Amino acid sequence: MPNQFDAPHAFARFELHPCLLDAITFQGFSRPMPIQARAIPKILEGRDVLASAETGSGKTAAYALPLLQSLIQQRLEEGKEAAKGHHIRALILVPTRELALQVSEVVSELGSKMRPAVRCASVYGGATLAHQVMALKHGVEVLVATPARLLDLINAKAVVFNKLRTLVLDEVDRLVSVDFQDEVETILRHLPNKRQNLFFTATFPDSIRNLVRKVLNNPEVIDIPLGADILIDQHVATVNLRDKVAVLNYLLNENDWQQVLVFCTTKKSCDQLIVALKSLEVEALALHGNIPSDQREAALALFKRGQVRILVATDIAARGLDIGQLDCVINYELPRQANDYQHRIGRTGRAGKTGQAINLVAHHELAHLESIEKYTRERHPREIIPGFEPDEIAPPAPSRKKPKKVLGKKRKVKQKAQLKQQRDKKPFGSAIGQGGTAKPSPYKASVKLNDASDEPKQQRSFYKKAPDAEY
Repeated sequence: MPNQFDAPHAFARFELHPCLLDAITFQGFSRPMPIQARAIPKILEGRDVLASAETGSGKTAAYALPLLQSLIQQRLEEGKEAAKGHHIRALILVPTRELALQVSEVVSELGSKMRPAVRCASVYGGATLAHQVMALKHGVEVLVATPARLLDLINAKAVVFNKLRTLVLDEVDRLVSVDFQDEVETILRHLPNKRQNLFFTATFPDSIRNLVRKVLNNPEVIDIPLGADILIDQHVATVNLRDKVAVLNYLLNENDWQQVLVFCTTKKSCDQLIVALKSLEVEALALHGNIPSDQREAALALFKRGQVRILVATDIAARGLDIGQLDCVINYELPRQANDYQHRIGRTGRAGKTGQAINLVAHHELAHLESIEKYTRERHPREIIPGFEPDEIAPPAPSRKKPKKVLGKKRKVKQKAQLKQQRDKKPFGSAIGQGGTAKPSPYKASVKLNDASDEPKQQRSFYKKAPDAEY
């Protein structure tokens, strides 16, 4: 077993417990990443932290290591059996079950050398609630949860927060969206006021400001700028909508990518693409919310092990997933939200490795592409793949109208009430800690712009470049 005194350990300056240093060595971490070097000392001091760093930069370990160090200290103070009978000591909220499984795996691996090993569990929708209740009854120290399932457990009185010391919101920019707003606000009202709050994200959108003001107490703001080296080689290929499947098949056949992650916007288009690829004798697996939980976990596990070359997924695979040797990300359809673009392409080029991202853009998607480029403050030349040249005259945009549903009188009244409630909804965090004065904004969003004077770096391309065309 390695000894931290035999040679200076790269993480030894954080004064972590030897069992954590052994686990770090076993995982192959040679040195702290920038986000880890700045966040770990502040978290160990007990400060609230608001941290931002690009995807694949080691954010999970940045909060998991000090969390485990704090847990070791709590064991000494309260005893090893204190976190039993539905009590938990740390709560990590994540937006998707895939991210919940991955975070739980990282925490368990880093805490595997503790004696006894850390008791970590992940709870999420689609799994049997009774089994998760039983796991909590036997004792869990670190709970990784999606908001909706955690509320189910709270209502079932299966989790108690009296001994909670630490709250982590991973991918906080997603957790403040309309999809999770009510659930997260309700959860926060169940937590003890005295706790440490850690918010981690890849972006600093304005939507998180209200939550930061209400929840964080004098936080340490850490914003790791993008690296100077371009690790993700990005391309924008303009194609006809009718040619997208053929273009995707061409790229898959012409390149020696070991693994490819293809993103679609909707579950329906994801399933349609799988059918189209199978008709071309291209094997691929789908990953989206309508697929049963066990099948989703199996598909992701096969892809991570390299047993499946192509995974077609919706944006549930865009956040937090760490896939070791992912060569290329292909946006078959552009994401609806501009900030999701960075999360998508961030599945490749992780931890200092290089990667490739290709966007297949049809005529009707060009305007949305420009809005994404405005958000990321980057512009990429439009390229044309030989043999798949786009039409000079843009065809009509595809219709996205759904057939009108015939609603009964009661359902119409209910629908009107829901629309009114959505219009009257207050900003995120306004329901938390009402009555106090608003705190000043604790951070300023910073975006690193590329210097216009810098010469563009030579990038490998697999198709002919063409000047920008107007459609």
